[in-house]
Amino acid sequence: MKTKAVGLTAGILLATLACGIVGTPAPVQPGVETVVAETMQALTAVAPPPTEIAQPSGLPVSFQNVSLVIPDGLATGANTEVVPAAGENEGGPWGIAPAYNKFTLVGYPLQGKFFEPHILVYPAQEFESVNSGAAISLEKLRAIISNPSAPITADAIPGAPTFNAAMLFASNMQALNSQNGSGVRALTEYAQNYAQISNHAMIYQFQGLTNDGKYYIIAILPVNAAFLAPDEDPASPVPADGIPFPDYSTASGAEFTAYYQAVTDKLNATSPDAFTPTLTALDALIQSITITSQ
Repeated sequence: MKTKAVGLTAGILLATLACGIVGTPAPVQPGVETVVAETMQALTAVAPPPTEIAQPSGLPVSFQNVSLVIPDGLATGANTEVVPAAGENEGGPWGIAPAYNKFTLVGYPLQGKFFEPHILVYPAQEFESVNSGAAISLEKLRAIISNPSAPITADAIPGAPTFNAAMLFASNMQALNSQNGSGVRALTEYAQNYAQISNHAMIYQFQGLTNDGKYYIIAILPVNAAFLAPDEDPASPVPADGIPFPDYSTASGAEFTAYYQAVTDKLNATSPDAFTPTLTALDALIQSITITSQ
């Protein structure tokens, strides 16, 4: 069943990030490009080898040429749609895309987060031919896939090409195979400037390619960790075992970099089953994906 597409436009992303990070205007700080460049060089967690593929017990979902299994307890179903092709006038240069398939999970354990839980399947060559961000992300993704034994570093993780923002950090990086593809997952958060890592905006991100190279998979799934603040507002309380966000008015760039490194280290040390939802369930969802050529 096709439904009307509702895309994340550049304006919405820009406005939401600007409004959601702080309650009052913050002093001008170095841009996110600076913190990402510094932070990504520091974060060099090594990815474990790909896990074995196994179909989970759960709800099978099929749409167009894509099928997957929603693990028990992860969601109660999925809304499916073909999102029409979009040009620059419909979402800025980062919003340009060919038509693609979208699966939006319903009955997901986390509600009201910055992103809805969804999986997107693009025609890879068409996407990278019209969207320069997609071309960069796919280049990074192919580099990871082509050398599966190499350590995965944070600066190698491809960003979501349709987001008008950059990754603040990358943790829990792991190569992961689907039924007929491969890729990489990580926990991350996107922003346009320094922002507190929070349970409102942190996501499990997977990017992968089918083995024939025809289809590009992007999964954006909200995930929570008990020690994180509830939202991006620097004034929001951090749990007792959490990591305080630096003071905007006095902190240096090095202090922000140290903050992101500390959060990354703590996330990497957290058991996969201590997250909500568990990384085990999210991995199983990704591993269940099968895409046939059309």
